[in-house]
Amino acid sequence: MKKFNWGTGIFLAVTLFVIATLSVVSYLISLDFYLVSNDHYEQGVEYQETIDGQQRVENLENPVLVLFDEPNISIKITFPEALRADSLSGSITFYRPNNSELDRKYKLQIDENGQQTIPVSDFEKGRWKLTLEWKQDSLIYIDEKNIFI
Repeated sequence: MKKFNWGTGIFLAVTLFVIATLSVVSYLISLDFYLVSNDHYEQGVEYQETIDGQQRVENLENPVLVLFDEPNISIKITFPEALRADSLSGSITFYRPNNSELDRKYKLQIDENGQQTIPVSDFEKGRWKLTLEWKQDSLIYIDEKNIFI
């Protein structure tokens, strides 16, 4: 039987280190990563418009309410009286940060009570970013909320 000496120990330590390093590198290379949006560069260039829209939302006297309706498993968006107008148009976007294939976009269509209900029972459970963007009187408003379904 061969004796275990310091040379064998160093050889085993270096070999284990190399194997561990290669394993971690191959694991990290195999991970899928997703961008929140495919046009992130264009959004970055036009970001001042987004900042202005968010500032307009913060300055509203009565904010737009976004509530989770548990019995119906839906998101209920309610616009205050002051914002209800025929000229109101926009979109509601649900971003899934870890998988852009699950993103969904809806046209803003409020009823006579200033509400829109979006069923979310078929949405994947977890964190979503809801972006509510609307245009009224040639001004753009952008409201972003993190929601958990």
